[in-house]
Amino acid sequence: RCIPPTACVQTDDPRVARCAERHDHESWVCSRCEAGYWKWKDTCRECNKSTALVPAIFAVILFLSVMVLTYYLCNSPVTRNASTLLSTSVSFGMMLTAVQSLSMLASISVSWAAPWSGLLGVMQLLSFDLQIVQPECFAEGITAISAYSVRVLVPVATVLGYLLLYSISKFVAPATKLRPWEWAKTVNSAAQVWQAMYISILLVAFLPFQCHEHPNGRTAVTEFPEVMCGEGGEHAGLVALGSVFIVLYGVGFFGACVWAIFRAPALSATYPEFTQYTRFLFYRFR
Repeated sequence: RCIPPTACVQTDDPRVARCAERHDHESWVCSRCEAGYWKWKDTCRECNKSTALVPAIFAVILFLSVMVLTYYLCNSPVTRNASTLLSTSVSFGMMLTAVQSLSMLASISVSWAAPWSGLLGVMQLLSFDLQIVQPECFAEGITAISAYSVRVLVPVATVLGYLLLYSISKFVAPATKLRPWEWAKTVNSAAQVWQAMYISILLVAFLPFQCHEHPNGRTAVTEFPEVMCGEGGEHAGLVALGSVFIVLYGVGFFGACVWAIFRAPALSATYPEFTQYTRFLFYRFR
């Protein structure tokens, strides 16, 4: 069974089907596009070498811009009364949570009508679906493990990005009038991003465990239809990688937050910087 069903075209013989136009006829259940095409939602689009780099460059600029803005907006001094910035931040956080919840609808095998199909396609970016950067146009033969590794490592790339920006600020500060970034604020900013994207992070980590059944009884990973569930090979690698990041994100980060909440009364009195490290947890409260 093809996912999406439009990837396969029925022939005159009801027992035989072929891949739709622009889909790779040698790929399992027509899951890949032909060379020179990239997959966007349910279709294969032709690669345009002159514009293929634009989405990737835009994604990197947006990624770095969000990190910088988070540092300066999420580390303001905590005041006794709620400020306009605090109210705006809380409202934005609630909206982001709602959008992440809605993005789960995009994973359901349903053909959504316009304008919902386009809206859910954009929301898939919150689940680190990097199809919009057209990876097939830059590298052929991308495997399920490599594609999944890129998506699941985005939160790690966020931490590495903050370390890079922190180091750059220390390097350029002596030659400019800009203040170098503070370590406690940098940690708080990275944790703020992880907390804001917690639902999306776990959705990606659990992808290898979401399978659909074929008419012959075999099951395949919904996100990577060419990978058979429970048959070793690539699926074993996906499950191992997903398990590691479920422990890291789902258990590790959540456990660290619980520990910080329980230790906050004692540590905030004896270790002043503790409130800055954990500002992402307590900035809503007075």
